[in-house]
Amino acid sequence: MAKYDVITIGSAIRDTYLFLDRGDALVIDNPKKELTRKKLIALEYGAKLDVLDSSVTVGGGGINSAVTFSRQGLKVASVISIGEDDNAGAVHRVCRDEGIRTKFISSDSKSKTGFSILVVAGKKRDRVVMVERGANDNLEFPKRSSVNTKWFYTTSLSGYSWESVLKQITKAVDNKGINWAWNPGSDQLESGLRALGKYLKYCAVLLLNRDEALGLLASRRSKKIKDNPSELLSSMLRFGPKSVVITDGSKGVYYSDGLRVIHMTADNSIKAKEKTGAGDSFGSGFISGLIIKADIEFALDFGISNSESVIQHIGAHDGILYKKDLKKLGKNSKHKLRKLL
Repeated sequence: MAKYDVITIGSAIRDTYLFLDRGDALVIDNPKKELTRKKLIALEYGAKLDVLDSSVTVGGGGINSAVTFSRQGLKVASVISIGEDDNAGAVHRVCRDEGIRTKFISSDSKSKTGFSILVVAGKKRDRVVMVERGANDNLEFPKRSSVNTKWFYTTSLSGYSWESVLKQITKAVDNKGINWAWNPGSDQLESGLRALGKYLKYCAVLLLNRDEALGLLASRRSKKIKDNPSELLSSMLRFGPKSVVITDGSKGVYYSDGLRVIHMTADNSIKAKEKTGAGDSFGSGFISGLIIKADIEFALDFGISNSESVIQHIGAHDGILYKKDLKKLGKNSKHKLRKLL
């Protein structure tokens, strides 16, 4: 019998939010018309800007996803790397308060706990995130004999050893029959499908947003990629994952396992206060739904609901749903399911 329901593998970050006036931080169209950088936030060069509000929280995919799993009553541990500083203490407090097991947390006395500044601006509360990865770059995978779990949930990996971590994950998946959900980070995405393709056949669920899917496929093909969700799903499935989920912001979420293509809408009446953690909360909510009920429609509904709740708060944790909130799903859902295939 598995000791854990889920082990999350990823980053832990101390986040500082800075909220700027719309007139000081302009959201503009990218004049270069790049597919993966359609919008830019522009600040006046040399200006001294007033901050309307600020907040300091704990974030990072490894911790954010673990909070969702734990609040659903699942047994969860996190593989993360932190320093030995005040910010590390904040990470430990979150783990203690949320019931996240700390067996696989490593402390690095020579590195700082990861740190970020998030500049939030524009009518839609868009943001730019500036990150000092710190100890996250030194993440190491624990001995495979100790990772007794039903699922791995992997988010952003950084540093020189991230591919070594992926190799250890896939070996454990292969040897122990562990289900693996993967939401690749920026370092993985930038390496392209040529580097990532060999790991995808071990992946039960691959989670990407629309821009990430476009960028990955463009890294492997010379011809122009069709910006069409069904096409993106089928193209990604050819590289080996059992299923693919593509999030598309206010347009909802697309899912395919090769046998069916499903679209679920988002609730566009939701007003976002701040969007950090939206991806982590959707992905971990979706996997929680699969673990709890093994039903794709329920999992999509839960994932979107979790994400929509999070973006109505500042920080990645305050809006994460609890197990009791599952009773409200379904009958009160404003998310519409559409079968595309």
